Amino acid sequence: MRTKLFLAFIFIIFLALLSNIVFERMIIRDFNDFIRGTEEDHIYWVMASVEGSYINGKWDRQLLGEALHWGLMLGFDSYVEDHSGNTVLSSARVLSTISPNMRERMNSLLKLPSGTGEFVWYPLYAEGEEIGRLYIRPFERRGPVPLKEEIFRKRGKEFLAISFLIAGGGALVLSLLFTIFLSNPIRRLTRSAEKIAEGNFAVQTPKVHKNLKDEIDRLTESFNYMTEALRREDSLRRHLTSNIAHELRTPLTIIKGNLEAIEDGIISDPGAVIENIRSEIQRIILLVEGIEDITNAEASFFRKGEIEEINLREFIESVAGGMRKIAEEKGLYLKTRGPSMNIKTYPEKLHIIVKNLLTNACKFTTSGGISIRWGENGRGDGGFYISVEDTGKGISEEHISMIFNRFYKEEDSGGQGLGLAIVKELADVMGGRVEVKSVPGKGARFKIIF
Repeated sequence: MRTKLFLAFIFIIFLALLSNIVFERMIIRDFNDFIRGTEEDHIYWVMASVEGSYINGKWDRQLLGEALHWGLMLGFDSYVEDHSGNTVLSSARVLSTISPNMRERMNSLLKLPSGTGEFVWYPLYAEGEEIGRLYIRPFERRGPVPLKEEIFRKRGKEFLAISFLIAGGGALVLSLLFTIFLSNPIRRLTRSAEKIAEGNFAVQTPKVHKNLKDEIDRLTESFNYMTEALRREDSLRRHLTSNIAHELRTPLTIIKGNLEAIEDGIISDPGAVIENIRSEIQRIILLVEGIEDITNAEASFFRKGEIEEINLREFIESVAGGMRKIAEEKGLYLKTRGPSMNIKTYPEKLHIIVKNLLTNACKFTTSGGISIRWGENGRGDGGFYISVEDTGKGISEEHISMIFNRFYKEEDSGGQGLGLAIVKELADVMGGRVEVKSVPGKGARFKIIF
């Protein structure tokens, strides 16, 4: 990419150089055309004056001398021939008749007494008939006029050269800056992607500008999310493999032992053995269900989703409505309290969080009930909180720091140790935090703040 960008800017510089050359040629050509046009106008003026000196079929030498004198003043060496080819009068003869002072002044502007180059003739007419020819050529100019013309041509070239240096130099600097600032993020993304392709998920993800995000920043943001998703997926795979093997080993060992005991005929109460096997199978089923729950939660993380605006009261009432029957079957109440407010969040992830908190509260509460509250977070940033409080057995102080670890559970919890881990991980993904307060024997309160 860096090479392509650099070559693109080099091409732009080449186009700028080409356009400057064309522009310079056009300006100089137009200037030279202007000089030639002015010269031709002067020639036509002299011709008109010379033709005006032909009166009543003959040349008026005084008027003709004035016309050629004027031609001298305009910088032309000339002479007039009649229709027979005889020279009537020349500017050299007129020049010999003018005063020395005027001749000196003219000599300071023109290189006298003769012009340069070949004479060019023009036909002269009077009353529609050709009366002769005017032969004319320019004098070599002296003084400031040719110098100014040359300075104009030189300055024009200098101006175009400077403009090209500014434009070309600017384009070159921009090419280097764009090459650095555009290609470097892509190169970092490429290196990170190569490491991920090799199975190294511990790569340092590129940084994203918080303000004025452009396409590269959005690409980087998506790449970082993908990297985190792959990292979590790899971690999940490792943890699940280890934990499933650990969790399945005990019930399968018990089942195997009981079956071997039946085969050996050393069991006096087959019904108790069958009950033990059924209990361990149920334990396996619960483990599989827990794995399904955490897999669904991880799938929610892997799907970045879109932020949606929802009514928080309607949302929580809907989730609580699905759990109310379960609570009532245990003789528990389920209360909800909070304002009607619109929030922007990820509904799918939030649904999993609230449902897991309610399920966890129902599981560890035998009397009383559960209260759900919500509201603004009090910081004026559009954030909100959701609080789930129960009157259950509570959590001891030494266990609070570990309840969010996967597969962590107290001995008499009866669960799989996955629900609160899912809550914590999804809250982190959504940019929230979890606060826990609990008094053993009186209940616990989980507060999610976004």
